[in-house]
Amino acid sequence: MNKVSVYGSFTQALFFSGVVAIPKYLLTHYTKIGLNDREMMVLIQILCEAETNPYPTVATLAGRMTISSSDIEEVVGRLVERKLLAIERNWNPSEQKWDNSYSFVGLIDELAELWAIERSQQLEEERTLKQNQSSSQQSSPPTSPPIENLVRTFEQELGRPLTRLEFENIDRWLSSNFSEELIIEALRRGVSAGIRNFRYLDSILREWEKKGLHTRAEIEAEDAYFQSRQEKKIPKSKNQTPPKTATNKYEKFYL
Repeated sequence: MNKVSVYGSFTQALFFSGVVAIPKYLLTHYTKIGLNDREMMVLIQILCEAETNPYPTVATLAGRMTISSSDIEEVVGRLVERKLLAIERNWNPSEQKWDNSYSFVGLIDELAELWAIERSQQLEEERTLKQNQSSSQQSSPPTSPPIENLVRTFEQELGRPLTRLEFENIDRWLSSNFSEELIIEALRRGVSAGIRNFRYLDSILREWEKKGLHTRAEIEAEDAYFQSRQEKKIPKSKNQTPPKTATNKYEKFYL
């Protein structure tokens, strides 16, 4: 037989001679139910025979492993004692006799209980994580969303990212109880005046604070009152030139 046909025949025999299904959960968790490597290997060999030979002899198992028959008997005895493995008697009607077979019900029950415990712990961890996230969101500082909105608005107006000092200025304004509405109004007025310096914006906010203005409506009312007073100061004489006034009353606060 040539080399190619030998490999081809071997490959076919390897893949079609049968596959033993070993549950992945058993392979990854056997140590957690107290099994050692030798005991697990004996179980695998028994599972390998389960379909055609439900009760393989100790000699059969020893022939596939590097341990003696007496060692295998000892391992099987421990598994039976721990009720992970059981020996059942079944009536064989075709041969009119009783046959033995290995039962894995105890092993399955042990794995099922372990899975239930782990699943319960996993659900509890997920529940705790959700509660922590919910608590974190509820206890987060109320200034967090406003400062994010303000930073985004300032960067859009200025056309560049804010510096660390500018960010700290906005944070300080919020800490001083200036509302998001007032800070944006100060920015709008600064942009309208062509002045985007943060010291200028701070002077506007401090002036509003000194006058007890807390909303945009109050500020607009104050502006209307200021404008009416300025108009009253203008002389009615046609020959007298009205005095020139500043275009923005907050410019005097800019240093």
